[in-house]
Amino acid sequence: MGIRKRLSALSPLVLVAMGAVLVAGLAAGGVFAYRSYNYIQHDNDFCMSCHLMQDPYERFARSAHRDLGCKACHQPTFAQRSSMAMTQVLENPDSLSQHAEVPNEVCEDCHVRGDPDEWLLISQSVGHRIHLESSDSVLEGLKCVECHSTSLHEFAASDRTCGQAGCHESTGITLGGMGALTIHCATCHDFNAPAPAISADSLAGSLSPQREECLSCHAMRQMVTDIPADDPHGGRCGACHNPHEQSRPADAVASCATAGCHESVAEVTPYHRGIEEASLTNCLLCHRAHDFSLAGEQCTSCHTGATSATTVAPVRVADMEPAERPFRHETHTEVSCTSCHNSQEAHGQPTVTTATDCQACHHSAERAEPCTACHATATLVPARVSRSIALDIGLRANRSLPFDHAVHTSVTCGQCHADGVGRSAATVDCASCHREHHEPSVTCMACHAQPRANAHTLSAHVTCAGAGCHESQTYDPLPRTREFCLVCHQDLVDHRPGQDCASCHALTGNAP
Repeated sequence: MGIRKRLSALSPLVLVAMGAVLVAGLAAGGVFAYRSYNYIQHDNDFCMSCHLMQDPYERFARSAHRDLGCKACHQPTFAQRSSMAMTQVLENPDSLSQHAEVPNEVCEDCHVRGDPDEWLLISQSVGHRIHLESSDSVLEGLKCVECHSTSLHEFAASDRTCGQAGCHESTGITLGGMGALTIHCATCHDFNAPAPAISADSLAGSLSPQREECLSCHAMRQMVTDIPADDPHGGRCGACHNPHEQSRPADAVASCATAGCHESVAEVTPYHRGIEEASLTNCLLCHRAHDFSLAGEQCTSCHTGATSATTVAPVRVADMEPAERPFRHETHTEVSCTSCHNSQEAHGQPTVTTATDCQACHHSAERAEPCTACHATATLVPARVSRSIALDIGLRANRSLPFDHAVHTSVTCGQCHADGVGRSAATVDCASCHREHHEPSVTCMACHAQPRANAHTLSAHVTCAGAGCHESQTYDPLPRTREFCLVCHQDLVDHRPGQDCASCHALTGNAP
């Protein structure tokens, strides 16, 4: 009430003046408040008022974010601001401590929602996906600035290796001379390689070094010069070489069977079936490093001892005659391996397994070598052959006759073994050579085997007709010579040699 009375006592002019002063004061206060807010919230000079911010700001001025205000990224709460201010005033620190964290949402405001097209280059790159989509609990809650702001306020990826940045500290490089160098991880691992359609579980393989990354080192270009354009591994050096675990380039061969590529090669290609397990895990026995193609027909490139009897054991053909004769590689040096082996079902599987297979080559008309090159006379055992013999009486008789190669040395092999792959002598007519085999001076038992016991009665001594067997046949009696008698009495060969049996054992008439 008192104030109203006093104001009502004043003249209107004074009241107007006072109102103007009040409005002007409020306006001035508002302007000051706005400028103070803008200075604190948007003007980087406010942050620079702290002398400790000089160096970080200079770094910030060189970054791609230099046109932004500090508060565009740093958005501390009132409590955080108050704490920073009190610390600055009361403690006057000489170094910066952690302050004003930058959450991923702040980065996403610009790099995701603000520019989706540019964000695709990041969100679909293999390195970002591994770190942002990993189920590894170590990466849970990973912040963008942990990798992109290790050099304060420059916002580029770490200028140190990932190990030095505090993440992969235990991951070192042990391969050759690389271990003595300080190499940034991104030098070998293409962090930004696009990988939009690869599952999260397979991303690690896409991050392995490619040929381009490895050959970017001038020293490596001098050492690796033999990678073919059609490399079956697609030029992915990291698929075999692991510089973090291997110490020698040759250690990469252990990766073939353990990297998930060639764990069961015997099931993938018949060419690898039948190879010893120790050889399957040492790919470099057959495949030259980097140029992994292999001329499968060039067997001696791996089987260097295939022409040596001391290194390749002889093998036996199933039905080879005689059974004692083995197959030896050293006698077949002019024959290509693929003539007798193929890998359609298993590695180097023999296609020549029987004597007939061997004969297809050795008995062919094209081969001019003598039979004794394989069949030595001493190895040909005597045998018996079945033949149909034409008798002088107009009949034929089947006889089992002895045959000994040793007594036929004057006869060429081709006279009996002439035609066909097997060159069998089964159809040879012995009588074509032995036409006069019933002459009195011929040793009958050379062809006629001793008959079985009791095959004939004593009546046989008066010839076949007189014995009652061939009574209808008319022919002159066979000569009663010693040679004829020994056909049946072969156990008496040494009985009075040179004597005629009939001189003591007379036969009269038709009775014995």
